[in-house]
Amino acid sequence: MGKLQQDVGVLNEGDVLREHISASEKALASITPGSARELLQNTADAHRLKDALRASGADVRAEESRLETIEERMVKSARPIVTALGGSAQFASVRKQIDPTITDKWWQLDEVVADERRKQWQRIGIGVAIIALIGLAGFLLRDVLFPDDPVGDAVFAAQSALRDGDGPRAVSAIDLGLTNVPTSTTLLIWKAALLEQQQQSGATSVYGQAQAMMPERDFVLEKSQVNLMLGNFEQVITDTTRLINAYPDLAEAYFIRASGHESRNDSAQAIQDLEQAARIAEAAGNDTLYATARVRLGMLMQNAGAGLQQP
Repeated sequence: MGKLQQDVGVLNEGDVLREHISASEKALASITPGSARELLQNTADAHRLKDALRASGADVRAEESRLETIEERMVKSARPIVTALGGSAQFASVRKQIDPTITDKWWQLDEVVADERRKQWQRIGIGVAIIALIGLAGFLLRDVLFPDDPVGDAVFAAQSALRDGDGPRAVSAIDLGLTNVPTSTTLLIWKAALLEQQQQSGATSVYGQAQAMMPERDFVLEKSQVNLMLGNFEQVITDTTRLINAYPDLAEAYFIRASGHESRNDSAQAIQDLEQAARIAEAAGNDTLYATARVRLGMLMQNAGAGLQQP
């Protein structure tokens, strides 16, 4: 009769091995100070018994496979196991009490934790060094990397003023930008849109200045983007629809109109426009717009689906 065979009702070494393995698996499921010690004791006992049975010619391949899985999981859970036993010094003491002769990695978990800690500090050190180098390079090249941007600064200041509910200050911020860059079509469109939103005179004239310096389609696209940021969604839909009628293959117009529909909670129309924008962008080889449209389309369809599932 083999080592792992038994008569009914007789407990043999194979059963004992499997009991140790089962106890180790149970201890791994929830690591506490008590279960961590049981894990070490049962795994060490199983390890010794498995070696003895294999040396005697018993077939322990199934048990060996389970035990290898446990030992791999112990290495991956080294930190919580060592912590549960009170730290590396206490772990080493418990390990010595149970079996000081085992040299495998799964038994030297304090060394695994120490190695992880060394690697972590190395990563931190490298990260700090990289950040310092980037900071130094950025300081030395600040004029090249971060040139003055009067247009961007003016728009940012205007948006900040609008968040505070101060429309006149927003117009003043754009006017200051136009003092530095009087031919900026972006700032001209911003000023006209702000004047229009605040029902002040002069919007048509300022729009005309910008329109005279750029193609009609570019003018409408930029105007729509500004109105989108200002929350004028009906105007965005009106302008982009007119542009699509004139240029049916203009992917950017569909993309911006989709934002207008989405902002009005019209998901169905937004999805249709994003599908069109993606299709046209893909055909034109505009990979950036295609990818952006597909990502937004996926998110919108997911949100729309979640809304439909709600009671």
